[in-house]
Amino acid sequence: MSIPMIAGLYPYTRAGVTHSPEVTLREIPASLEVNPFYRDNLIVLAGDAASARQLESFGLRVHRVFDDAPAEIHRDTAHKMKHWMCMWALREFGEFLWVDWDTVLLREPDEAFWSFCRSAGTPKFIHIPDYWATVNCGIYHAPVTWLDAMERSLGAEVPEPNDELLWSSVLPPDVVARDAFWWGERVAQIWTEDDFISVTTSTYFAHVKHLEWADSLRNLARTA
Repeated sequence: MSIPMIAGLYPYTRAGVTHSPEVTLREIPASLEVNPFYRDNLIVLAGDAASARQLESFGLRVHRVFDDAPAEIHRDTAHKMKHWMCMWALREFGEFLWVDWDTVLLREPDEAFWSFCRSAGTPKFIHIPDYWATVNCGIYHAPVTWLDAMERSLGAEVPEPNDELLWSSVLPPDVVARDAFWWGERVAQIWTEDDFISVTTSTYFAHVKHLEWADSLRNLARTA
């Protein structure tokens, strides 16, 4: 049985100062072009009414608008709204797979993928050696058993509000050494063309610097 796949759009607000999410607004139509699967299979969430209108302008149906999120979230949507949306998904569905727009679907998730998501009762993240945060949330899964931890993490003392740092505050200290928290070959992080080597026939998603790499990455996923 599949897991609800969610994605979102929200304004870039930090400390009450709001900017339009220009990078994401460029990514969404490009992502839909290279990932037609996303259009019909993502549950699309909006941080506010303006974000909902922007999503609808791309031909997407908005499942929920988070105008009712607490003021704390709206003061810092840039770093907390994604976390808030994911907490809602846990309450609503019991689990979720978050999908950033700057990703490429290399092969459709199957029962083996969903089974791995649910294994060990742990969230699943992208691990990037020497990354500035312990986890990367470009593609990530969490089960409802982690809802309490996510709720606690909202109040965590971190250098700056950020969903990756918030997650790090509630994960085990030895999480890097625990394979159950990481995608392994199932999700590739592709920052440069040198990273293409990390794509295998076991890779389902790539979190990418350039969506234009989609065809090349899919070819590798078929032949690697």
